[in-house]
Amino acid sequence: MYESGYYPAGAEYDPRAPWNEREPTMIDCAACGGKGYHWHAYDFEADRETECTEETWELLPETEEEAIAKRMHFIKGEKETCEVCDGEGEVEYEPDYDDYDED
Repeated sequence: MYESGYYPAGAEYDPRAPWNEREPTMIDCAACGGKGYHWHAYDFEADRETECTEETWELLPETEEEAIAKRMHFIKGEKETCEVCDGEGEVEYEPDYDDYDED
Protein backbone atom coordinates (compact mmCIF):
# COMPACT_ATOMS: atom_id res chain seq x y z
CA MET A 1 0.00 0.00 0.00
CA TYR A 2 1.20 3.51 -0.72
CA GLU A 3 1.65 6.15 1.96
CA SER A 4 0.60 9.74 1.52
CA GLY A 5 2.57 11.44 -1.25
CA TYR A 6 2.30 8.35 -3.49
CA TYR A 7 5.65 6.86 -2.38
CA PRO A 8 5.97 3.14 -1.67
CA ALA A 9 5.85 2.31 2.03
CA GLY A 10 9.14 3.25 3.69
CA ALA A 11 10.69 4.74 0.54
CA GLU A 12 9.80 8.39 1.02
CA TYR A 13 13.22 9.22 2.53
CA ASP A 14 15.33 6.56 0.79
CA PRO A 15 18.47 8.45 -0.43
CA ARG A 16 18.87 6.02 -3.36
CA ALA A 17 15.38 6.70 -4.69
CA PRO A 18 15.29 8.82 -7.87
CA TRP A 19 13.05 11.43 -6.24
CA ASN A 20 15.63 11.96 -3.44
CA GLU A 21 18.80 11.99 -5.55
CA ARG A 22 20.59 15.30 -5.69
CA GLU A 23 21.35 16.97 -8.99
CA PRO A 24 25.08 16.93 -9.75
CA THR A 25 26.98 20.10 -8.95
CA MET A 26 28.58 21.35 -12.14
CA ILE A 27 31.63 23.62 -12.27
CA ASP A 28 33.60 25.17 -15.13
CA CYS A 29 36.11 22.79 -16.66
CA ALA A 30 39.59 23.76 -15.48
CA ALA A 31 41.24 22.33 -18.61
CA CYS A 32 39.47 24.69 -21.03
CA GLY A 33 38.25 27.43 -18.66
CA GLY A 34 34.63 26.58 -19.34
CA LYS A 35 34.90 27.19 -23.11
CA GLY A 36 34.66 23.56 -24.22
CA TYR A 37 37.36 23.95 -26.88
CA HIS A 38 41.06 24.63 -27.30
CA TRP A 39 42.16 26.92 -30.14
CA HIS A 40 45.60 26.84 -31.73
CA ALA A 41 47.49 29.36 -33.82
CA TYR A 42 49.82 27.78 -36.38
CA ASP A 43 53.19 29.46 -36.92
CA PHE A 44 54.03 28.37 -40.47
CA GLU A 45 57.58 29.78 -40.31
CA ALA A 46 58.49 27.78 -37.18
CA ASP A 47 56.16 24.88 -38.09
CA ARG A 48 54.52 24.68 -34.66
CA GLU A 49 51.17 25.31 -33.02
CA THR A 50 50.55 27.42 -29.95
CA GLU A 51 47.36 27.46 -27.92
CA CYS A 52 45.58 30.80 -28.04
CA THR A 53 42.27 32.35 -27.00
CA GLU A 54 39.13 32.07 -29.08
CA GLU A 55 39.19 35.81 -29.71
CA THR A 56 42.76 35.69 -31.05
CA TRP A 57 41.97 32.62 -33.17
CA GLU A 58 38.99 34.40 -34.78
CA LEU A 59 41.27 37.27 -35.87
CA LEU A 60 43.88 35.04 -37.53
CA PRO A 61 43.93 34.64 -41.33
CA GLU A 62 42.85 31.36 -42.90
CA THR A 63 45.74 30.87 -45.34
CA GLU A 64 49.48 31.53 -45.48
CA GLU A 65 48.97 33.87 -48.43
CA GLU A 66 46.59 36.05 -46.42
CA ALA A 67 49.02 36.06 -43.49
CA ILE A 68 51.98 37.03 -45.68
CA ALA A 69 49.94 39.87 -47.20
CA LYS A 70 49.26 41.12 -43.65
CA ARG A 71 52.93 40.60 -42.69
CA MET A 72 52.02 37.89 -40.19
CA HIS A 73 53.37 34.38 -39.74
CA PHE A 74 50.44 32.86 -37.84
CA ILE A 75 47.28 31.36 -39.31
CA LYS A 76 44.31 29.54 -37.80
CA GLY A 77 45.32 26.15 -36.49
CA GLU A 78 43.19 23.39 -35.00
CA LYS A 79 40.04 23.94 -32.97
CA GLU A 80 39.95 20.93 -30.67
CA THR A 81 37.14 19.72 -28.44
CA CYS A 82 38.26 19.61 -24.81
CA GLU A 83 38.80 15.97 -23.82
CA VAL A 84 38.09 16.61 -20.13
CA CYS A 85 34.56 18.01 -20.54
CA ASP A 86 33.86 16.68 -24.07
CA GLY A 87 33.00 20.16 -25.29
CA GLU A 88 30.41 20.84 -22.57
CA GLY A 89 32.51 23.43 -20.72
CA GLU A 90 31.41 21.98 -17.38
CA VAL A 91 32.36 18.96 -15.32
CA GLU A 92 30.68 17.41 -12.31
CA TYR A 93 32.18 18.57 -9.04
CA GLU A 94 33.33 15.67 -6.92
CA PRO A 95 34.36 16.64 -3.39
CA ASP A 96 37.67 15.30 -2.12
CA TYR A 97 36.58 12.87 0.57
CA ASP A 98 40.20 12.16 1.56
CA ASP A 99 40.17 15.42 3.56
CA TYR A 100 37.50 14.11 5.91
CA ASP A 101 38.44 12.29 9.10
CA GLU A 102 37.33 8.70 9.28
CA ASP A 103 36.32 7.77 12.82
